[in-house]
Amino acid sequence: MHRFEKVVRTAVVDGLNLEQIAELALQLAASGSQLNLGDATTADIASTGGPTSLSTLLCPPMLVATGWLVPKLGVPGRPAGGIDVLGTIPGYRTALDAAAAGRLLANCNYVHVDAGGTFAPADAALFRYRQQVGAQAVPDLAIASLLSKKVAMGVKRVGLEVRVASHGNFGSDFSEARQASRKFCEVARILRMEPVCLLTDASRPFQPFVGRGEALLALKLVLDGDENAWLAEHVEACASMVSAVGGPAEFDRRGMSKAAIRNIEAQGGTEHAFRKYADEIAVCHNRPLVADTTGHVRYDLDKIRTAVMQAQGTSPGYPDDAGLFLRARPGDRVEPGEELLSIRCPEATRRTFEAALRSAITIDATPTGSPPVAMECVNV
Repeated sequence: MHRFEKVVRTAVVDGLNLEQIAELALQLAASGSQLNLGDATTADIASTGGPTSLSTLLCPPMLVATGWLVPKLGVPGRPAGGIDVLGTIPGYRTALDAAAAGRLLANCNYVHVDAGGTFAPADAALFRYRQQVGAQAVPDLAIASLLSKKVAMGVKRVGLEVRVASHGNFGSDFSEARQASRKFCEVARILRMEPVCLLTDASRPFQPFVGRGEALLALKLVLDGDENAWLAEHVEACASMVSAVGGPAEFDRRGMSKAAIRNIEAQGGTEHAFRKYADEIAVCHNRPLVADTTGHVRYDLDKIRTAVMQAQGTSPGYPDDAGLFLRARPGDRVEPGEELLSIRCPEATRRTFEAALRSAITIDATPTGSPPVAMECVNV
């Protein structure tokens, strides 16, 4: 029997009560090193996973810019999360021991590491097992996993972006997500944290950059104030999350940029390497996918996520062979030959990648769907 089989089966069949979830979080955190930060003003914003939101990449330096310490522990995203995006920067170290993480946090108020060897190795193992047995979208297990990372890093003010969609780990609709979010907050309070859940509509793209390198390019554009209107809307949404978690504050782009670059350099990268790689990603986007009919665009994010993940490659570390940049927003009316998105991938996989992405796009004669649901806060 696998060491996690019993707890996963119990969570799937009967569910776990609040105390059991809290105890599981503590056990997962205790499997590795833990930071002891005392009464430090620590905060973080995690997510329930899903494509196109950049909250776990943008929110940490925003929090630092408003005066918080951000000790962040994450897992690679599908297709891109904060830690694996930063891990594509040449030299950036995603694995640190507790002493090094503590020194780095004291130096620049922000450290971002990958769960596994040093911190919460049991949580990383449980996460892999959940993926293998199809138990990734079990809210009780997701809650324990998310909170174990906050326990391990000494985070007290805990925000969680709950991405509500069919692929969500906290429910496929807002009713289910609210229920799971309330449970998350109750368990967090048992663990003496101050929680708030931020429910967002993940049924459509939050912004146009999809992929590890693409997310890094988006970060560069944001730090430089060069983002397009669609990405700018997402930046504002992330700033709203930061205000909900850390208290009302205006978006400080200069402070955010300084915090992000200091973190990159403290963890072994350089600003030059970061910018160079992001620029290389931009140059690679020279292959368009165009509309073949007139109508309004709709994207299937499940299919887009699968397509990017399958094309990312299998090289060690954080493979980054593929990504895309959405040129048309959901609901936009397009004409034949108009660019829908641009693609980055090796020539050997181009046809397969293009076909997978084409199957994720629908062009309807008439507009369909309702407008996105506004962000909703749950903390009770």
